[in-house]
Amino acid sequence: LKKNMENKNLLVVGGLIVKKNKILICQRSSDNDHPLKWEFPGGKVKTREEPLQALKREINEELKITIKHPIYLCDYMFEYQDLNKKVKLLFYLINEYSGEISNIVHNQLKWIEIKQLSDYDFLEGDHEIIQKILKNDLKIN
Repeated sequence: LKKNMENKNLLVVGGLIVKKNKILICQRSSDNDHPLKWEFPGGKVKTREEPLQALKREINEELKITIKHPIYLCDYMFEYQDLNKKVKLLFYLINEYSGEISNIVHNQLKWIEIKQLSDYDFLEGDHEIIQKILKNDLKIN
């Protein structure tokens, strides 16, 4: 039972990649959990992995870029009621990276203006940070 409880508390990192007032958003593939929902690149932190390590690894796996100097923005807990799982989300701002962004795992990638974030159907867990960004509580550009 204890092991099962641990799985319910996931640590997830997300990267807000911002360039020239645009932000990169990613659409999940159709054969994934939460198919075709939009999200920020990132993913689960593995056991004995630091959140920043996980962010670098996940973004490299998903986009084939190497991020530099990510800036911590905020974190919060989110509970997916239907899945009975709680996640702690940590978000980082990424203004610098090396390499060319490639789409490895997503259905599609899009650069959008920050004010357009509310036009896309994001994962529920991302709604809180999107509200913070749109209200300008978080300075991301």
